[in-house]
Amino acid sequence: MSAAAIHSGDRAIFSSQPSPRGVYGTDPDRVIDAVRHRALRPLTCRNAADGRRLGLVIEGGGMRGSTSAGGALALAHLGLSGLFDDVYATSAGVMNAAYYLSRQEDIGITIYFDDLANRTFYNPWRGWKVLDVDYVMEDVVKGRKRLDLDRLRQSHSRFHVAMLDRSTGESLVINTGLAKESTYTLLHAALSVPVLYNRPVMVGGRPCMDGGLGIPFPLRHAIADGCTDILVLLSHPVAYVESEYALWQDILFHTMCARGSAGTWRTYRDHAKVSIQYRDLAIGRTPPPAGVNIATVCTEPPFVGSLTIDREALMKASADFGRRTLAALGATWADWNLGPASAARLTS
Repeated sequence: MSAAAIHSGDRAIFSSQPSPRGVYGTDPDRVIDAVRHRALRPLTCRNAADGRRLGLVIEGGGMRGSTSAGGALALAHLGLSGLFDDVYATSAGVMNAAYYLSRQEDIGITIYFDDLANRTFYNPWRGWKVLDVDYVMEDVVKGRKRLDLDRLRQSHSRFHVAMLDRSTGESLVINTGLAKESTYTLLHAALSVPVLYNRPVMVGGRPCMDGGLGIPFPLRHAIADGCTDILVLLSHPVAYVESEYALWQDILFHTMCARGSAGTWRTYRDHAKVSIQYRDLAIGRTPPPAGVNIATVCTEPPFVGSLTIDREALMKASADFGRRTLAALGATWADWNLGPASAARLTS
């Protein structure tokens, strides 16, 4: 087996190395070319049919979501906020996607550095609410850094949010444009981390929480919806492998979250296996259906963890990932360090 790839016809179905643009996946350059082709069209005809359905998938993961937020920021600074037909996100990636689509990306990314990197949000000694998601929603998202729902609704992109039904363990991906609930409610549910926050939010009559256990990032759903070219922003490095949970974690989850739901317990126990399946698909170890191309941008060490509150480390990880995203798209930049937007440019 070649270290680079095994080919079926002219289609790479496995790759252990990134493309020259620094991205992984299956035929990733086709995705980049599709994004660039649409981006470089005149604004007046950018949304005209081009025979492709472009998807953007954003992974979250608590404070680790600051990295994929850097990627979303880079896309926005290139003027690509309404470029993708569909945007899918899980966990903190939902917050990244929401501010990206509402064209508030410069405000959204500062939430990690200015509002979450403190003990108000994360307090390991506050056992009843280790992560204060109520503070995030009420004081930040609805308060001083208010997410503009009107601008979000005006986006050309359909916005899809992953979550978990705590009562059954069923994983869901909800199109915000079709949901009865406000996007604020859907975001609250997506951020409701099991055990660390552990308060479900009612969505469509279901008690919903962060969907990361069953859907690490909604790549399969983008494919099922018909996306032909998918850009994936992962907050983990390419070599990451999800480990099995420790016994003490099993006990906490079973006691505090599963609460007798066999389906929720099964989703929890299958998490490591499901994560590997999703990552194999994103990286190119498992081929997608014919006609689907995937380009994946990953973090590189050193990287931040889901509970990192070191402001400088978060800013560096965000900026590094943003520059990696710019490089993947063939953009040029000068002194771009989370901005200004004018420092980055997509050239023909």
